[in-house]
Amino acid sequence: MTTHYNQGEALKAERIAVEARDIAPAMVKKGSHSHKIQSTKLRGSAYCVIELPLVSVQKKSS
Repeated sequence: MTTHYNQGEALKAERIAVEARDIAPAMVKKGSHSHKIQSTKLRGSAYCVIELPLVSVQKKSS
């Protein structure tokens, strides 16, 4: 499994599992149309793993 350490690298998936020493309270923001999205920050030894890739990525690799 590849692990990324550099600033600016990102993950995009249907579901991402996270662990961290401190997780900030979630903020609700406006998404597209009438949808809302949640946003938060992880601090201190943050670790994230993609549990479910985007559907479009799954179809390409099949």
